[in-house]
Amino acid sequence: MPNILLQNAAESSPLNHQTRNRLARIFAVVALASAALFSTAPKAAAQVPRGVFSLSGSGKASSDTVLANSDVAGVAIRYPWFDLEPTEGVFNWTFLDSEVARVAAAGKQVLLRIGTMSGRPAWVTTAVQRAGGKFFTFDDNGVTTTIPVFWDPTLLAKKKAMIAALGKHFKNNSAVAIVTASFANATSEDWNVPHKGTDIVNWFAVGYTSAKMLDAGKQIIDATMAAFPNQYVTLAIGGNGHVGGTGNLDPTADYVAENAIATARATWPGRLIAQINSLSTFNPVTPGPEGSIWNLLWNSRPDVGAQMVYWCFDDPTYRVNGGVPGDPAIVLTKCIDAAVSYELKYVEIYQKDVINLPTVISYAKGKLVP
Repeated sequence: MPNILLQNAAESSPLNHQTRNRLARIFAVVALASAALFSTAPKAAAQVPRGVFSLSGSGKASSDTVLANSDVAGVAIRYPWFDLEPTEGVFNWTFLDSEVARVAAAGKQVLLRIGTMSGRPAWVTTAVQRAGGKFFTFDDNGVTTTIPVFWDPTLLAKKKAMIAALGKHFKNNSAVAIVTASFANATSEDWNVPHKGTDIVNWFAVGYTSAKMLDAGKQIIDATMAAFPNQYVTLAIGGNGHVGGTGNLDPTADYVAENAIATARATWPGRLIAQINSLSTFNPVTPGPEGSIWNLLWNSRPDVGAQMVYWCFDDPTYRVNGGVPGDPAIVLTKCIDAAVSYELKYVEIYQKDVINLPTVISYAKGKLVP
């Protein structure tokens, strides 16, 4: 697999980014050809959905206004693992069944996202502790937070069992079009591997390696692909360091994300979507700086998507606009234009904006849907 070859090279003498990219492309092409000839892995039948997905709050019902909006292609449903499986092996499907049915009745598609780290059940943490697993502590915006390490075997086993149950329940539901996979998610289901200050030293102290991260990613992506043979799987990507900087956890900031994508696409041709969950007005101009996560998104076309970094309407911090005051409709329109420049198939837009900025949502549909 491409990730293994590049990993081994990194252990001895890190490759420069240009050489590594060429190797990744060569190995991916070879693996894709082999997969096409010999793999019997099922493929999602439909094309990657296009347009606007309304992003609902975790565990919150979708607005009737959103469901009635013909410019909305689908709804991104979020739900925490601790509510889905409050006791190990005992699942509560009430909310998800209800929401998926409502979205389907409105003729829209579902992007399904389960919160698996900040949303993990207490019994998972207890199981990791009892098995002698390692934990990582970091500062999450002023809050001291402790999580199991991403590659912990107990965490991965429990998570894969949940994914299998989720797939058994929803894999034959035609409304469910996309399911998220995450393995580098210290907080939400966005890509988040803390790498500030002493974080890097602390990661190495608990055994961090690129190989462990890539193996964890492969396990979770493979489990999700197998559980949902009729759906696309999306991976929110990010960096584990600073572009061109020193002190990164990996040979380059985008090393793990790049190789996770290459391996998944070689193993499961035509089924992985790469997306970035921080679309804003201040993202780099297409195609993004060499070695940046935005450049990786550009190189991952055509199956790419994004989620807004925050909502625009009624946000006094103007987070989407880098803290600069601006008209919410104009700010969101600029984000849609940026999405189109990166040739994104869909954008997850917060429900607040979908309800309050309908003209921009209509504009987005016109731009994103051919």
